[in-house]
Amino acid sequence: MMKRSSGLAALAIVSGSALLALSACSSSGGEGDGGAGSIPLGYTATLSGDFASYGLEMREGIDLAIEEINADGGVLDRELTIESIDDEGKPANGPVVAQELCDNAEIPAVLGFSFSSVALSGLPIYTQCGLPIVASAVTSPELSGASEIFFRTVFTDAYQGAEAAKFFSEHRDVSKIAVLYQQDDYGKGVADAFSEAFTEAGGEITSSQAYQLGTVNFGSTVESALQSGAEAVFIAGFYTEASKIVTQVRASGSEVPIFVSDGANSPLFTELAGGDAEGVELYAAFSASDTRPEAKAFVDAFTAKYDKEPSNWAALAYDATHVVADAIESAGSTDRAAVAEAIRGTDGFAGATGTIAFDDDGNRVGELTFQRVEDGKFVVITE
Repeated sequence: MMKRSSGLAALAIVSGSALLALSACSSSGGEGDGGAGSIPLGYTATLSGDFASYGLEMREGIDLAIEEINADGGVLDRELTIESIDDEGKPANGPVVAQELCDNAEIPAVLGFSFSSVALSGLPIYTQCGLPIVASAVTSPELSGASEIFFRTVFTDAYQGAEAAKFFSEHRDVSKIAVLYQQDDYGKGVADAFSEAFTEAGGEITSSQAYQLGTVNFGSTVESALQSGAEAVFIAGFYTEASKIVTQVRASGSEVPIFVSDGANSPLFTELAGGDAEGVELYAAFSASDTRPEAKAFVDAFTAKYDKEPSNWAALAYDATHVVADAIESAGSTDRAAVAEAIRGTDGFAGATGTIAFDDDGNRVGELTFQRVEDGKFVVITE
């Protein structure tokens, strides 16, 4: 899902003062120290600013997983802890965070990442120090095969866009769709994959329009999409703008079906769109309505801890944490190379988001779930 401008151009030389400033964001005492003999896992994501919700939701899943693992005896008879750094969603901070985590020789693996650009900018440093990553929310195809130490529990943009087009062309009586996408690598990547697959399936993209993050008034964009002859609208973007588009489509009097990407899979989407979100369909790796035993156990535990249902991002990070813990146990060591090799060998891992395995490029192998908003909740579509 999460991406801003990508590429490795953000690999700038960052001053020591910036490193010290970011170091101050690391958890200290309690979670960070964890006592003698603990195993610290690195965690970095955007934890402040407009898009902090994704990073904070991931952290909730991680904390629950660590609580469960430690209650069950820990890993290698040692407790897990978290060293957390707010990357602020800035690609220039990627190398700074990477160096700090690499320099902590006790850290055997890293979790997190809200934006692909941040992951990409820091990846050469993680690769150099051999520190494996299991990411939960970055979907850029540029990360596929970019490093032998990079893995992710989330699906790529290309896979998700193509699967969404396949689902809607096969299961919905729609042959003409208008596409709206946020103007960045995430939005364009999903929109391009969706449009290509939908067209190949015999459908027609009646219009394709980009919009800027932060846009509030979509009047002309919505009007153009609806007047293009579209029988449905597909939105590739985050919940902030997607919720506004949905509301403005409905305010225009149109009842066309609306499909959205996983960037809208957040409780904040239904909160912001209100009743207009009802009936909107989307895809994600996880739904709290999933009836599989692993999913239900996670939902029950998460709800008991936080008094709310888990989001897609909480579930993906929860699974990533368990995958890393399982890999450390399997390796019988916190040696980074051994842990990376054990992660690479993950196959058939029964997670809250489904069965997890990784292909040769470190990408998640598995299936998406397609969901519909019903009574303000994301419910798995079964028909």
